[in-house]
Amino acid sequence: ATIMAKAFSRTAPKQIEHWAKIGEMMEDNPELSYEFVKQAIIAKAEKEAGKLESYSFG
Repeated sequence: ATIMAKAFSRTAPKQIEHWAKIGEMMEDNPELSYEFVKQAIIAKAEKEAGKLESYSFG
């Protein structure tokens, strides 16, 4: 966890928390790919940071 935390600029406890979040999501949604779950976490963080833009269809 320490090596991965350093690679992603996190503390070791935050890295473990990150893995736990992904694991929980994967257990709750076994049909989803890791990449989809990862992108969902990123999208949620972007939304919480106010970084989304509205999209108009058509």
